[in-house]
Amino acid sequence: MPANNAKPLPEKWAWHYRTLQQLRRRLAGERDEHKQESAVISEIEPSTAGFADTVSDRNERDVLAAALALEEGMLVEIDAALERIREGTYGMCELTGKTIPDERLRALPWTRFTREAAEQLEKNRRR
Repeated sequence: MPANNAKPLPEKWAWHYRTLQQLRRRLAGERDEHKQESAVISEIEPSTAGFADTVSDRNERDVLAAALALEEGMLVEIDAALERIREGTYGMCELTGKTIPDERLRALPWTRFTREAAEQLEKNRRR
């Protein structure tokens, strides 16, 4: 919950806040596990492993790096959503200022955009 000096959370967003906190804990745990796995793989001496093992370790390291990047990105989005709830701006599209429908917020509680705005951003990104 928010710090003692922060204003209370609106009841409307209580489910979203709890869900985001749970997602954050789970993702942070997965990220920490992946960091540990990556550290273990990095400690393996290439000279002691055969060629196939070295290639396998590199592939595993690449997969772990991609997973870590995704987890870090999601944690940033989740932290930003939690902050928007605390600030009172949660549920408002950052592009259009329109209200994000509750169905979308329940499906993607970290989202910053309405579906239409997200589609427009994706379309612009592809150009």
